[in-house]
Amino acid sequence: MKKKSIKLLVVLACVLMALGMAGCGKKAYKTFPEKYKLASVDVGGMTADEAKKAIKTAVGKYKISVKLDDASFDMTAKDLGLKYNDKADLQELINAANKDKKPEKQVKLFKMDKSDELETALVDSYITAKTQSQSDATAQSDTDAEANDDEQKKAEADTQTFDIRSIVPYRATIAYNAEAGQFEGVDGVSGDAPVYDNAATNLTSAVKELKDKVELTSATGYVDGEKAADSELVKKALKEANAYLDVTVTCNFTPATGEAATEAVGKDQIAQWLIVGNDGLSVSLDGENMATYCTELAKKHDVSKKKTGQFKTTGGSIINVPVTSSGQTVDGNKLYEAIAEAINNKKSATVEAVYSEAKEEETGEYVTYGGNYCEVDLTNQMVYVYKNGELVVSSQCVTGCISKGHGTPTGVYSIFSRDKDRYLRGDGYKSWVNFFIPFNGGIGFHDASWRSTFGGNIYMYSGSHGCINMPYSAAKKLYENVTLDEKVIVYGGVDKVAGKAQSFGGAGSYNVTEGDGAFNLGVTAEDNAKLTYSSDNEGVVRVDENGNVTIVGVGTATITVKSEATTSYKAGSKTITITVNAKPQPNQTPSVTIGCGNKTVTEGDAPFSLGASASNGAGLSYKSSDPLIASVDAAGNVTIHRAGSVQITAIAGEMAGWNSASSSITVTVNPKPQPQPVAPTEPSEQPQQN
Repeated sequence: MKKKSIKLLVVLACVLMALGMAGCGKKAYKTFPEKYKLASVDVGGMTADEAKKAIKTAVGKYKISVKLDDASFDMTAKDLGLKYNDKADLQELINAANKDKKPEKQVKLFKMDKSDELETALVDSYITAKTQSQSDATAQSDTDAEANDDEQKKAEADTQTFDIRSIVPYRATIAYNAEAGQFEGVDGVSGDAPVYDNAATNLTSAVKELKDKVELTSATGYVDGEKAADSELVKKALKEANAYLDVTVTCNFTPATGEAATEAVGKDQIAQWLIVGNDGLSVSLDGENMATYCTELAKKHDVSKKKTGQFKTTGGSIINVPVTSSGQTVDGNKLYEAIAEAINNKKSATVEAVYSEAKEEETGEYVTYGGNYCEVDLTNQMVYVYKNGELVVSSQCVTGCISKGHGTPTGVYSIFSRDKDRYLRGDGYKSWVNFFIPFNGGIGFHDASWRSTFGGNIYMYSGSHGCINMPYSAAKKLYENVTLDEKVIVYGGVDKVAGKAQSFGGAGSYNVTEGDGAFNLGVTAEDNAKLTYSSDNEGVVRVDENGNVTIVGVGTATITVKSEATTSYKAGSKTITITVNAKPQPNQTPSVTIGCGNKTVTEGDAPFSLGASASNGAGLSYKSSDPLIASVDAAGNVTIHRAGSVQITAIAGEMAGWNSASSSITVTVNPKPQPQPVAPTEPSEQPQQN
């Protein structure tokens, strides 16, 4: 289904309530009836001009609270492109209202800029709300992990990001291609996806009546991915984005003393400062990274001379600080503003760095910075703010995470901006803050609503990316009491933390059989520490650098796994015992011998023994195929019963390492011979005697 573009054109049909007023022909009325409303705006008793002013004021202040699926957010008239329609004939509405009948024509009271799309505005607001929701969830996960000292959860929290394509995967967007050195279009993805056209239609209905809230739901349907090359929005966005990259800002540094220098800010540098917005199309400058660059550039071309002074901290310790004595310094704030202006205007420019004579700072017993400064005590995780010599803010804080290499740098800096209500962006995070007071590039003070606790040793393992996290109330008070160029003194802390004892995942032993295939030990370590493996008996098993084990022979071997130290964990080791059992031999089959062999006997013959034996000495059992002819007992003795033929089998049973086996003979039993009858004998003749 194709994404629908919905323009907001609110048509107000005046539904007149019975006011009990008689018609007066073609009389023109001057005001609306009392308590009369147009789109929820009370215009009762107003003339056309007065009603127009009231409606325009209502539109200007209009805001609707939207709940779309699982996100809630507000949309203003500006977000919606909502405007009063100057061509609306309010006098016609006044006449119709007083005559208690509908006008012949509907009056177009509101309109929306043709270039805007309500659905796009709705989805963009939804994306912004989801992004903030994810940021809050990530921060809360980090806080929960901190409370439970769960390093795995901390790592997961640090890497949570919001994927815009989960909302509008079909939308074509833009992205910077570092190899090509320019922004390029990215095609949308085809497939089932959330669709928002019905939600936009329902939003239109709510705005038509200037309602203050509405609940909407998306649907699911197959959407063809938008081709970047076919998208007018992408083409326009690419033109805008790449126009930034065509800018070159030449910065001239011309101090009164010392050598002049020139720095060119071109495409490669500007590309690092550009951020693609939530809509996947808009591009803006990343002020934090740009501020860091300008701060370093100002330091590089600073020609002031400094000496060492002493500063007494709130805690009473004395630290050395650099004190400007003479020369010139570069105004980093003005440098930032000039470069940003050129880039935002998309026009190349030459910027003259503003130098000012270094004001010699007081060199009494201690440096006091005129009584107006901020302290950041890294050791005790405290922030102190002084105004006119009086302590006005004293608050616990959380500074840069030591174990992850984000420690807040020590030194003396100057506040160069005071921002409110903005996102802080960095590698893998995006967080909303109410107050941001940077003093060292992108490092600054800000509130951290996602933290429930501050101070202590939190910063060692669960600190910030370098900024000074503060409770809301303290950050607000700091914001209200500091000025630009005010000094910030950061001191104390540690450079590294003692690692925790490493903990390993994976089994502690394996019982395998000779001939089994290779397998992986599946060992894991905290902080993704690098692992090495060794076997103490390679005649039994070998192990490679990735923990893959190959069985070599029968026996027992010990695998030692060692982990390298990380910023959070000490080096560690683990042993795994592997027992390799011999591969079972196949069973043999014995031979069974029947000594008497095939036998022919006669009914009535005496029993005889088979004389059977098994080659493995196994016990034998016997079986006759026809016990009525001849039976066999457990000892292998055969008894003849009647004539016939029978199979006698000797069976060797199964035993360890041996299969069962058998042997048979055929016993043929002949009938017992019957006695033959005897014929009578005739008397012999006697010889005659002469």
